[in-house]
Amino acid sequence: MYRGFFINLDRNTKRLSSVSQNLTDIGLASIYERVPAIDGRTLGAEYVTELDRGNLGLWLTQERLIAAHRSSGHHLHIMEDDALLPADAKHCLNDMLEKADKHLKSWDLIFTDIFLQLEVSCFQLLSEARKQYLQSGALNYFPLKHLLGFAGTSSIFINKNSIDKYLKLISGNWTKGMPIDIYLRQLIKDQSLDAYVTMPFLTTLSRNTNESDIQGPLDLSRRILNLYRRAAYKDSNLTEIGEEMRKLTAGPNVPPYANLFLNAVTFLLSDRYLNF
Repeated sequence: MYRGFFINLDRNTKRLSSVSQNLTDIGLASIYERVPAIDGRTLGAEYVTELDRGNLGLWLTQERLIAAHRSSGHHLHIMEDDALLPADAKHCLNDMLEKADKHLKSWDLIFTDIFLQLEVSCFQLLSEARKQYLQSGALNYFPLKHLLGFAGTSSIFINKNSIDKYLKLISGNWTKGMPIDIYLRQLIKDQSLDAYVTMPFLTTLSRNTNESDIQGPLDLSRRILNLYRRAAYKDSNLTEIGEEMRKLTAGPNVPPYANLFLNAVTFLLSDRYLNF
């Protein structure tokens, strides 16, 4: 069993309603607790950092939350309020943790959804993992130290044996001027944290992610990348996502050299490509 928390700014009642309804619908409302987010815009000048105020508030909220539960005897699941859990979350998340405890003895963090750069080899990993999961239910735990461009903290599980370790690594380091996800990426790359991402993703982004209190309203580029991210979710509706993607990407002006690259990648991922 684990304890769940979702971070939510007081003023964002729309996101609160959405995440609360999701948890009620899947029968997990009693497992998750709302954590009022620290509003970075209200913080005084004593917080000297190059970090923007939205990301500063998120970092400090995580610090406060972890500190309050550093003696927990349970794994912790920390979500942001634009995360969406699947209908079978009660089973699949506990099963994911049970298998991680059995097979990944040293795990510190498990991400169930991240931002990934558009990169062919990474796409192939996701595609094959999704195929295996749909065919056999086999979940892949991919070591994040091998994914250099990932970002995001929308859904993270923290090992009960690593809570104090995690707190010591993040405490006060908002002064370095990096968003917490980029700082965690550096710790994972340096192998200070043993972290994994589930493939396919076990959680995803709700549509409310388009109204971010940290990043502001999402522009077209970020909306398109979020659609691609949502496609890696285990229960994604690829037909629906594909239609939305076609509408958002209609009519771009692609330079000739870039168009050659796109055609080559299309062929590489097609059933006509033969590896050599």
